[in-house]
Amino acid sequence: MLIKKLAMFVMAVLLLGACGSKADDKKEEAKPATTEEKTDDTKAVEADAEPKEEEKESAEKEDDGSVLNPYIAEDLDADVKVVYTNKNPGLKHAYSDKVTMEIDEYQIVHVSNMNESSKTNFDGEDEGYVLTYKMTLDNKSDEDVFYAGGVTLLADNGVDYIIPRQHLVDRDQWLKDESTKDASQYSKGKSFTGMNAHSMTKAQFEKLSSPTLRIDALWLNNDTSKRLGEDAVFKLPFNDKGAEKAAASGELYQDKMVTDNIADKEIFFENTEINETKEIDGVKITLNGVQYADVTPTDGHAERFSNFGDSGLVALTVKMTIENGSDTPFDKFLVDRKLTIDGDRGTMFNQGMLEPNYSGTSNPGNKDEFLTVFLFRKDEFDIFKKFDMQVGPLKDENAKELFKEKSVTFELPVKE
Repeated sequence: MLIKKLAMFVMAVLLLGACGSKADDKKEEAKPATTEEKTDDTKAVEADAEPKEEEKESAEKEDDGSVLNPYIAEDLDADVKVVYTNKNPGLKHAYSDKVTMEIDEYQIVHVSNMNESSKTNFDGEDEGYVLTYKMTLDNKSDEDVFYAGGVTLLADNGVDYIIPRQHLVDRDQWLKDESTKDASQYSKGKSFTGMNAHSMTKAQFEKLSSPTLRIDALWLNNDTSKRLGEDAVFKLPFNDKGAEKAAASGELYQDKMVTDNIADKEIFFENTEINETKEIDGVKITLNGVQYADVTPTDGHAERFSNFGDSGLVALTVKMTIENGSDTPFDKFLVDRKLTIDGDRGTMFNQGMLEPNYSGTSNPGNKDEFLTVFLFRKDEFDIFKKFDMQVGPLKDENAKELFKEKSVTFELPVKE
């Protein structure tokens, strides 16, 4: 684990820790920058926006109450009742400009009166619920892509994982390319549609509002080290409340607080159209925008933030793009980022455990998006007036500083 130090200086030097992890360590605790003052039966719901009336009417007409996955009743020898359907969730992820994954439709059904052996899908209980979703992998590229079917469904609390049950879908309906011998291979220039399912106990379902579905990134040349894009992360509303939550989540920068259900964020100030660019010897670094949010940790992660006290939390998430126009590769994980507060009040490093996992090399010609998170005690944040973020120096895989140790600094907008 890479340990970073966070130092705040208030008339004297106070040393405090801020941890970043190259791995996704669920047990790691966030640590505060402690400083003293110097002087969000069947219904069709739009997932990512509040639908217009005509859209609602259209969606309702499309939803005829039919069961998306009739195989559930056959396989479990059970009674199945539709609880919730979303025929037009509007959920699409781009692995690249020509390769996408889309959730076309999903449905939740209540299952009861099943065979005794079928109850193992629901922790031995007499009833339960099944989520089925139809997904489309569209490969318009000139290369075959590979996907092993990796999916996870994470509950709202950020702790409970809802078990995938692909056997509850007929094999003929699985996502697959029948023209290839490798079950993980999907041919170039083609589109593939299939279904997957997850089972839930009654208790699990009753706690769910808008769980997070993560679909693994793809890879090329049957080599998992040649990763194509990032994991697809979708919020799946299970009810009207969940739809509101998902809509709000869609407006947030997708740091781990959002994608891993670590905390709920409520924006109180943002500027997402800054787009200021500075350069380090051909490497263009663009500050795209900032979001400031009040943060409430989910139940499963509250303990990780205990060092911040009871005054509340504020997260600053900074979005930037780095385009390597130089002839020199650099390591993405080792891109230094730090925040200077009020000129000389103090300096703090980013909270790596709350950011997407950045790994690998940025080669000449590559362009990558970075999200940087800084975390504050709310009572201390209210004191601060000015933030300057330094990016760099850039380093190689051996942590050797490149480009003559140069860096760039951006003044971040703040709420006045």
